Amino acid sequence: MTVKLKPKQTIIALDISSLEEIKRLLAIIDKDLFRLKVGKQLFTSQGPKAIDELRSLGFDIFLDLKLHDIPNTVSKSLANICNLGVWMSNIHLLGGQEMVEEASSTVKKLNSDMILVGVTILTSLNENNLVQLGFNSSAEEIAVNLAKLGKQNGIDGVVCSTEDISGIKASLGGDFLTVTPGVRMLQDNDDQKRAGSIYDAIQFGTDFVVVGREITQAKNPEGVLKKIESLIV
Repeated sequence: MTVKLKPKQTIIALDISSLEEIKRLLAIIDKDLFRLKVGKQLFTSQGPKAIDELRSLGFDIFLDLKLHDIPNTVSKSLANICNLGVWMSNIHLLGGQEMVEEASSTVKKLNSDMILVGVTILTSLNENNLVQLGFNSSAEEIAVNLAKLGKQNGIDGVVCSTEDISGIKASLGGDFLTVTPGVRMLQDNDDQKRAGSIYDAIQFGTDFVVVGREITQAKNPEGVLKKIESLIV
């Protein structure tokens, strides 16, 4: 089966602390083909100015802070995030129904067109980790249940592993977005225990894929980008 990507379906994770280092990388990233993810590493180093700078260059930004706190704190934080003008942001669904409902309500009250997605189970966790944490269900069952909680309370989609895409899409429908982090052009072993290849994620029907260290830590990032670009139609 031939795998094809849509323009802007691939999100590049800028897991870097220095804006100068990022600027060198941005020189080879096409804003019409890729979106960018700003996570905790860059945001805690550079703050909102990182968002401003990247948006000024024309990029759509996914702000990945995985908000997980009491409902009031998450609500006020999301209101601030909406004011940053990001394309997408997220919460952690293990915060519970009240937190998820408050988060969704906040975005809607502000008439924001920001996409709000919920993190299900981190791809760094496998079945043994989940047992240690007291869960009795499989990772996929937990992910599907959390996705249902999210949809029932008004969010737009979830962040999930390649292993969970099919179950979520089957249970909640194709319109409920899935964002799949940690994917690789070539899969290798690292701390992403339940990540997969970009080919798996697209074949399973995910809406967006996130590629990070395979580009940001590559000796030849331009070569990796060219490989991804070759899949874009």
